[in-house]
Amino acid sequence: MEIRSRLAEEYDKRKEGFLIFAILLGFGFFINRNVELKGLYMDDLYLWSCYENQTFREFVFPVGSTRFRFVFYLASWLELLLLGNHVELMVPFNIILNAGIAFTIFKIAMRMSGGRKIISLTSSAAYLLSRMSYYQIGQFYGLMESLGLWAALGLLYCVWRYANEKNTGAYLTANLLYFLASFIHERYLVLAPVLILGLAFGATAETERKKQKTMEPETAAGAARGRSRGRAEAPERRGPARRRQSGIPAWSLLLVTAAVTAAILLIRMNTIGTLSPAGTGGTDVADTFRVEDAIAHAWEQVAFVFGRNSGPDYLCVQTYEDSPENIRNLIHRSNVVLGICVAVFVLGCIRDLIRNRRRFFGHLKTISLFLAFIALCIGSSSVTIRVEMRWVYVVYAAALLFLTYMSSVMGRAGILVLLYAVLIFQPETYYRDRWDNLYLWPDQLRYNSLAEETFLKYGEDIFDRQVYVIGNNYGMSQFTAETFLKVYDRDHTAANTKIRFIDSDFDFKTISEKAVILWEDAENNAYKDVTDFVRQQRRNYAYGSYSDGWVDEHAKIVLMNGNTDVLKLGCYYPGTITGNQVCQIRVNGKRMPDLVFTEQYMTYEIPSAPYQMISLELSCNFHVVNAKEKRGEENLAMVVTIGAK
Repeated sequence: MEIRSRLAEEYDKRKEGFLIFAILLGFGFFINRNVELKGLYMDDLYLWSCYENQTFREFVFPVGSTRFRFVFYLASWLELLLLGNHVELMVPFNIILNAGIAFTIFKIAMRMSGGRKIISLTSSAAYLLSRMSYYQIGQFYGLMESLGLWAALGLLYCVWRYANEKNTGAYLTANLLYFLASFIHERYLVLAPVLILGLAFGATAETERKKQKTMEPETAAGAARGRSRGRAEAPERRGPARRRQSGIPAWSLLLVTAAVTAAILLIRMNTIGTLSPAGTGGTDVADTFRVEDAIAHAWEQVAFVFGRNSGPDYLCVQTYEDSPENIRNLIHRSNVVLGICVAVFVLGCIRDLIRNRRRFFGHLKTISLFLAFIALCIGSSSVTIRVEMRWVYVVYAAALLFLTYMSSVMGRAGILVLLYAVLIFQPETYYRDRWDNLYLWPDQLRYNSLAEETFLKYGEDIFDRQVYVIGNNYGMSQFTAETFLKVYDRDHTAANTKIRFIDSDFDFKTISEKAVILWEDAENNAYKDVTDFVRQQRRNYAYGSYSDGWVDEHAKIVLMNGNTDVLKLGCYYPGTITGNQVCQIRVNGKRMPDLVFTEQYMTYEIPSAPYQMISLELSCNFHVVNAKEKRGEENLAMVVTIGAK
């Protein structure tokens, strides 16, 4: 009974959190209901191939590679171990993970907004709604972006806590998260100044607290009057029960940060041989960096945060200028609301400067931390050859958290945050519906259809067949052709896991029962299984003819010639040859020379243009005597092979 009561008590404490997470999870599945991942390609397929062909140590700790992201590689190894070859579960996994990040944003927002639940929930929902989540949801590699974003936001929050509360445990956690984030994605190396800035603010916070103890009672009374007017209590003013202060001096913590940074750089130097991060698309930042390009990319990212897409469509879905007028109007209005929020926040800070300087300096520290974090994240994503929306997602998430913090100073005007969320809902969903404009989406749709037409259609029986693709206009790489189907081979025993390319189905004399022939349906950006269609097109058994080659005394076959100017027939009569066995042949209604059997197996050549439809009529004056089988109204006469040698 005691255990049951404790469990019930614990549930009562956490049931609100469970409800919030359930809401965010449901919202995440709803807005991503049309996203599917059924087949791996490009980076996702390569990562799976490494998992399949390398040892645990080689996969997680790829010494000598251009990138050393062992934290991400460990997480991806565990995910692949958990999901196996169930590629279709990767999107639900990504959605659940992103909902977990949204819940973390909610919890942080609750602290920063002074406990405003509706505003905090709205901000976390806005995070899930963002058009920037395409990579985190729709790709296996999205795990990297999600984990990096999660660690970076956690670092920011822990530094913020130390700066305002001098919580040593929070600062040490921030250093741990910095280490992890740097080995999830190297662009988070730039966040070291945020740690140092927070450390400096924490030192000043201790000095301010000592001064606060000597404040006159009138100051505290003024703060109480401010709260009575509806202003939420600032986070740094919460009671001592929420703080765990330590006497560890700041210089000791600075040594911790220096040691962590040195360890990161030393590991990188010993594993990849350089401190310079690798760039996008196989480039090196040291080779491609240009100051003017970096500045332009930085402004692009700022525009993204405010809903104004810029750059080519394949990177941004659709530019702000090319978007419909109603979408542009909504974005413009949301920017106006943000401008009003900033104005009200600034007025609130000025009011605190007059009434409560400690609170005012707390605002300055928070503003500085957020601006430093955002600027560094933008800077790290601006030094390469292009800007991708997925890199701006962490900046957008930090901006949403800062907006919730602003609401703690805005008083009743905090309702503007809700108005902002309402205004951006339609633009975000509009751009989400056009993710297929992005550079990776068309190819992903193709490989989803390839999975549907192969493994998802035939199951494990596909490994007893051979898959052919007519042409290769989509440009499938040899690596993809050799690896794509292996993802679904649970037992690693299938031989026919390689996709082969053919110029046409007439590369085959006959269509094997084990063949699967796919056609590139460019109009629908997909692959289509045309095996049955090809068989029917190649040989239409009009009457008196059968799939195993047997024909009756009178038969008609409609077929298409291959890439040759002669159609060859192989005719076999399993009876005694007397010289009287004659078969009349008509081609497209025209009488051809008769086929007179002088041997049991005879060949017959018919002149025909390549890929021409042929109506072949056979009339035999013989049949198999005493045949045990009769399939139609007439007797079986002979076996005909189309395309004989």
